[in-house]
Amino acid sequence: MSDQLKNRIVGTLVLTALAVIFLPNLLDGEKRRLEENFATIPLGPVALPQGVPERAFEEITLEPEGGQAESVAEPVASASPADTTKKAEPVQTASVKSEPKPAAKSSGVKTGWTLQVGSFRNAKNVTKLVNELREKGFRAYSVPSRPVEGKINRVFVGPDVSKSKLEKEQLRLAKATDLKGALVPYKATDI
Repeated sequence: MSDQLKNRIVGTLVLTALAVIFLPNLLDGEKRRLEENFATIPLGPVALPQGVPERAFEEITLEPEGGQAESVAEPVASASPADTTKKAEPVQTASVKSEPKPAAKSSGVKTGWTLQVGSFRNAKNVTKLVNELREKGFRAYSVPSRPVEGKINRVFVGPDVSKSKLEKEQLRLAKATDLKGALVPYKATDI
């Protein structure tokens, strides 16, 4: 076979391959992209205000008698036929001021505790200490979770709801690593 024939065959194959690859893209026209919409995940739970429904209780009637105020209140939802035949006794009340309580204490959320072992600017030291603590059986973590070189990175052991458990953990930490650590309130938003 001559060199000229070989060159023509190779050239034809290359042009055919290029046409197979690029021709469909040119003939498709505009491509539509589908973008997925997603919501960002909040850092912590959002507490919604919980109010009392407007029709939960009947109105209170006040009858001044002898300088004392009397009030009778019956729940709307719990009224049954047997209860309606009984006569409610008047209840004497004094003026009571209700003050709103903080949301954190009324919802029963307990605060947690954690041991701060150290603060470092060197990211390698943070990673090394966290790995050593984990090898010795401690629940160690750092804030931020991925240490940043040149910024302050803190190393913690914990967290736990029980302060007494962490005090025992603090003694065990002192024996195992010669690091004392300080008990600090746990902040879930730091992570």
